[in-house]
Amino acid sequence: MNEKMVERAMRGETEAFEEIVRQWEPRLYSFALKHLGNVDDAKDITQEVFFLVYRKINQIKKPESFSSWVFSIAMNEIRKMWRKRARERVEIKLPSHTSEKEGYAVIALQMITPEQREAILLKEIEGFSIKEIAGILKIPEGTVKSRIFYGLKALRKEYLRLKEESHERLQ
Repeated sequence: MNEKMVERAMRGETEAFEEIVRQWEPRLYSFALKHLGNVDDAKDITQEVFFLVYRKINQIKKPESFSSWVFSIAMNEIRKMWRKRARERVEIKLPSHTSEKEGYAVIALQMITPEQREAILLKEIEGFSIKEIAGILKIPEGTVKSRIFYGLKALRKEYLRLKEESHERLQ
């Protein structure tokens, strides 16, 4: 993200904020979808994140830390959705273009702990460093490493189990 664009948005320039939305919307939507496994929820979260970014952009202390800041907002909104889901059972609706392999991966992601899922997605999909993830999640770096290690182990186990169950049903 261009620091100048963030600074312009902080000054209230509508065009700069619109450009931020254009640049970040696909990435935040994809991030939310991977966390939630539900197209409608991912759209809602993405919209809510931009609403909050618009309202709070003047609270950002360093424009160069925009990506960490926006992902912190996204994680908070995703966690709210998880709490809501804990109260009401939600069916996973995958996009129609999802392959069988991707479907297994999305479902397997939903089966590991939310803490492991968020650490894995921030590292492996979004490309944040361990230090940046620790800042986003407000946890020690060692905890991030542990969540990623055990999360990847659990993710592999769930993925293989789903794949095996699917093959058994086909036979």
